[in-house]
Amino acid sequence: MNQISETEPVVKEMRQHLINILVLSEIRWTGNGLEKFCDRNTMAFSGHPSVQRAGVGLLMLPPAHKAMTNWNPVNERIMTPRFVSNHTKMAIITCYAPTNEADEEEKDAFYNMLHSATKDVPKHNILCVAGDLNAKVSADCQYCPEVLGPHGMGEINENGTLLID
Repeated sequence: MNQISETEPVVKEMRQHLINILVLSEIRWTGNGLEKFCDRNTMAFSGHPSVQRAGVGLLMLPPAHKAMTNWNPVNERIMTPRFVSNHTKMAIITCYAPTNEADEEEKDAFYNMLHSATKDVPKHNILCVAGDLNAKVSADCQYCPEVLGPHGMGEINENGTLLID
């Protein structure tokens, strides 16, 4: 999804399936901002300042954008929009983790920022971490069953270990 014009088919599907918020990873847009486009839809995005790599986005239909109170484009791999409703407040940490093959410094920096972003969310808010975490967590849910449940696949990999630590 390299351009805002490529979002129209996605918005059509969102409307058809009654989805107001869609998390996107690896959008490869530069900079960060809020882009409005046809029918008052909004794309919040956070990318590298000058290179088309990584990037995260949040595509919102008007009701979701109206509920957004603020957003923080941390870097090209993490963005933290916040929402409010009549009943609760919610933070969606939108992320795109480095792959297992990335160097240790890059992975450590990402997971430290992700951890920091989760700690910034008040305990009484709903927290949703969504995106491409490039991790395998395995079907063996012994690591943190209250989070993973029985839906993992394969064997846990290094990123999976970093994610649950």
